Amino acid sequence: MKRNLLSLAVAGALGCATAFAPAPAFAQNAEIDALKAQLAALSAKIDQLEKSQAQTRKTVDETQATADKTADTVAQEKSRLSFGGDLRYRNETFDVQYVDRNRNRDRIRARLNATFRANDTITGVLGISTGSTDPRSGNQTLTDQNQRKDFDLDLAYVTWAPNADLKFTGGKMRYPWIRTGAFFYDNDVNPEGIAVNYTKGNFFASTFYDWLAERALSFSAPTGTNTDSIMWGAQAGYRFPINDATKLTVAATYFNYDSVQGYNPFFGGNSFGNTTTTVGCSRTLAAGTACLLSDFDIVEGFADITTSAAGRPLRFFVDYAQNTEAEVNPTVNEKLDTALGAGFSYGAASAAKGTWEFGVTYQQVEKDALFGQLLDSDFGDGNTDTSGYVLRGGYTVARNWTLNAALFLNDLSNDVPQSVTVFNEATPAPYDTTVIGGINDRDYKRLQLDLNFRF
Repeated sequence: MKRNLLSLAVAGALGCATAFAPAPAFAQNAEIDALKAQLAALSAKIDQLEKSQAQTRKTVDETQATADKTADTVAQEKSRLSFGGDLRYRNETFDVQYVDRNRNRDRIRARLNATFRANDTITGVLGISTGSTDPRSGNQTLTDQNQRKDFDLDLAYVTWAPNADLKFTGGKMRYPWIRTGAFFYDNDVNPEGIAVNYTKGNFFASTFYDWLAERALSFSAPTGTNTDSIMWGAQAGYRFPINDATKLTVAATYFNYDSVQGYNPFFGGNSFGNTTTTVGCSRTLAAGTACLLSDFDIVEGFADITTSAAGRPLRFFVDYAQNTEAEVNPTVNEKLDTALGAGFSYGAASAAKGTWEFGVTYQQVEKDALFGQLLDSDFGDGNTDTSGYVLRGGYTVARNWTLNAALFLNDLSNDVPQSVTVFNEATPAPYDTTVIGGINDRDYKRLQLDLNFRF
């Protein structure tokens, strides 16, 4: 626009000069021609400047667009993969009846998880943990002359969520069913199989399939059995909103264990309290090898209420389970098939500095009420046929750094007596041993002091 106005002004001046100039004024015509040439040169420069300015604007716009696209790409890639984990240092003391000296040990647990997003509907988790192959513990005891500690695959699963209500999960996963604060299940166990979860409003449901033991026949000598031990189940529940701060959750869960009766799907050869026998076991087991006496079809129901008191979360729960397929225990001639847990907690030691919590839980688990391989490994020395209390507390010292304490006051061998071998101090050193039989309700105390760091 400026260039056009300038051109018009110059042209007008030249026109006027031409109109009033005398015809023979050749000098003035030469000057006019020179002015026209200058005008043309100036117009060309203006055109060049406008083109350069347009190109600069285009370059700036393209640069900004590239920067925005790069930022979006970086954000998307960052959201595709994230890392998290925790480190725990634990001091643990045991005081067990008939044991001459209390045990004290230090242990560590380290876990690292990578969460990835394949697309808008598929996510997954890969995780490693200390603890060797024990499914119920990620702890490593500080011992063995400072040897290196093992890491093993702890989590490996993919979840497909076609919509907000439904998701399908496969792999080595976290528990696909809702649990209470009872010690019916160990927090370190990660089931292996497939699961489907559905949530609609306050209603929730799930079904799951867990491989316990896969057995295959030898191709060269196909004798024995290829029957696999598995667990499948389902849960359904509802969260009842009572008011803005209070919610009651109730749920029923069914677990069906297939091909465990007469087999030994044990970690480390230990039934963890479940009744065993050497009669009627699977032909795949060597003669004299112990197997489970009972089948396990477990029905569980719980009520869990959460509310607020003095600005802090308050929780009460009760959890009941019964194994409907428990056999009569041959020692006491009755079925030992029920489990009960109840407790409360107040506060929440979250990641924020200065938060705290405490709680008390009571639990009683009869010998064949729950499947021992999933049972919490701390309560009652990790066995069924136990009862007692757990007192817990926690305080967040700084962000993501929490101090926790748990005191287990339990009784072992509630229903089925056990025998204990002890030193006979009446004899000269070295002492020989003697067996004390018929022991019920053996006193078991366990204190855990933890430093927990999350990242």
